[in-house]
Amino acid sequence: MEKKKQKKVQGKKKISKQEQKQNNILKNVLLICGIVIVLIVFLYGYAQSQIHFNYEGIEFEAVNVGNSDNPLLMYETRTLLPSNEGAPFGFRLRTKPSELKRVEFENLENFELMKINGYQYKDGNFNCEGYGLIAIENLKRTFEKMGTPLVFDENETCDEEGRYNYFYLVYGDKTEIKEIGNHCYELVIEGNDESCEILEATEKLMVEVFVKYKDLD
Repeated sequence: MEKKKQKKVQGKKKISKQEQKQNNILKNVLLICGIVIVLIVFLYGYAQSQIHFNYEGIEFEAVNVGNSDNPLLMYETRTLLPSNEGAPFGFRLRTKPSELKRVEFENLENFELMKINGYQYKDGNFNCEGYGLIAIENLKRTFEKMGTPLVFDENETCDEEGRYNYFYLVYGDKTEIKEIGNHCYELVIEGNDESCEILEATEKLMVEVFVKYKDLD
């Protein structure tokens, strides 16, 4: 009788070890599956983060523009706003929206949209490999669509009473927007006439005035 009991116990031990082995295999499989799922979710999230961007409530999407053999990567607004003509409008950036956050805008919280806006260049032509013309035209178009045109006027200066916004484009060691008077600002652009960050400076101003315009609704 004792031998039979011993055999039964030994049989149970063997089954228990077999089950433990199977459980370990199952745990490993589940662990691997979990890691794979997490990796897929991470890669998907990363891929989406390189395509879709949010800047203060304004949605952007990365798009390829132009020749299919040599496309230009741009960032297009998906949050369209009504223009002064009634039709919705947006714009495209050449600078990744997340990179624009590094460009400081002094006293941004008190920046206001004005019906009249002027600008001029100081100490340079701001050609910057041809990007200067593109940058200014895009900036002017954005202001025009909001019904607040941006006009070049080298004879005008900051208004002490702050009746209009005025912008000076200047070169400096760091790209930023500085408040220098009542509704008066310097668009400080790192670089020189040959190569500079005029797109970063003007596109920073574009998205910020667009955000202010959105908040008016």
